[in-house]
Amino acid sequence: MFNKKLFISFSIFSILMIFTSIIKTKTRIIEKNIFRYEKKNANLKNNLYESHLDYVYLSSPESITNKIKEFSSNDYTNIEYSQIYFGLEHFIREKNKITKSYINEKKNQKK
Repeated sequence: MFNKKLFISFSIFSILMIFTSIIKTKTRIIEKNIFRYEKKNANLKNNLYESHLDYVYLSSPESITNKIKEFSSNDYTNIEYSQIYFGLEHFIREKNKITKSYINEKKNQKK
């Protein structure tokens, strides 16, 4: 007859071998998925970097000026710093100042 200890040892060894192969297969599948996602991530990062470079180049003042000269017959001038408004409230305040001064000028002209 078989030795009982030998049979139990062989059974445990077989079970552990099966579990090891199952775990190894699942790990291999997970590693393939990780590699695929890392590759996609690298491609997306590369596309983002290229898009950023395109944006910086295309939105540079020199590039915009050259395109306006090339494609437009209109003559554009630079905006003065005093003509730039930081929000709607700032714009309304400035318009009220201009309106008040214009009304005061009209009153002065009538006198």
